[in-house]
Amino acid sequence: MDENLNNINQYEDAIDIKNILSIIWKKKNIVIAITFVSAILSVAYSLSLPNIYKSNALLLPEAQEDSLSSKIGTLSPIASFAGITLPNNQVSKSKEAIERIKSFEFFSNFFLPNIKLENLMAVDKWLPLKNQIVYKKSLFDAEKNAWVRNVQYPYTKIPSDQEAYEVFKKILFVNEGAKTQFVNISIEHFSPYISQKWVQIIIEEINESMREEDKNNAKNSIDYLNSLTNSNNIQSINEVSFLLLEQQMQILMLASSNDNYIYKVIDPPIVPEIKIKPNRAIICIIGTFLGGIFSLFIAFLIHFRQEYNLLRKK
Repeated sequence: MDENLNNINQYEDAIDIKNILSIIWKKKNIVIAITFVSAILSVAYSLSLPNIYKSNALLLPEAQEDSLSSKIGTLSPIASFAGITLPNNQVSKSKEAIERIKSFEFFSNFFLPNIKLENLMAVDKWLPLKNQIVYKKSLFDAEKNAWVRNVQYPYTKIPSDQEAYEVFKKILFVNEGAKTQFVNISIEHFSPYISQKWVQIIIEEINESMREEDKNNAKNSIDYLNSLTNSNNIQSINEVSFLLLEQQMQILMLASSNDNYIYKVIDPPIVPEIKIKPNRAIICIIGTFLGGIFSLFIAFLIHFRQEYNLLRKK
């Protein structure tokens, strides 16, 4: 009995498959036409997309950070006794630098002043043979060097720092190795030359900005410690001040003498020759596949509609 049921089920499945194949064969012209059009549209769309290039830099945090952090940690109790607050080094300088690079403050104060805003907000494509940027005419007039975009509040004709920052976050990639201290910084852009230049700007500015901040903090601490020593005759406080003064002098010396203050460049950014995206082959394959699925849906829809109309006539 069970064997007979299985045979019947297999027979019905075979009939269903034959019916499906028969429908597809009858509507093959529709299936082929829609799939072909989808393939053409996919190719046209993929070719319309501009190339995107990605420049990378591999960085290593400077070794001086560990020794300096340990020394500051041992002097923190002494500094508190003297009324001085030393920097909290529970978070490494490298991790702090990564968060700074991704911050709006770093973007608006250190990155944006060193680039052309239109290269971030209005690029249409890059001409490789001329190494020339082409801007979207609806946004930026290159001949007049003026913004012409028509926007509504809260946006302005010239993009604000906040609007530009949202675009910047989408093209910036900063990663720290899970098992190593290496940091990778990369930028995606239509122009490989701009991509390389912007990565270089980020590295230089994060090193310089954090060095200047530590130098200013050390100078302020030195001035305070000198005034504290000159204003009292208590030997214990003076001894603490001398120890702290020595420490701040060391910080100032390290900050002043090392260009690679936070990161040492292991692999500098280069001008990439190969695009990172779009993957035009994948776009064409997916577009053609979806077109084929859609063509089958249309074919079956037309078939069942015709069957329904025939039944109504009967």
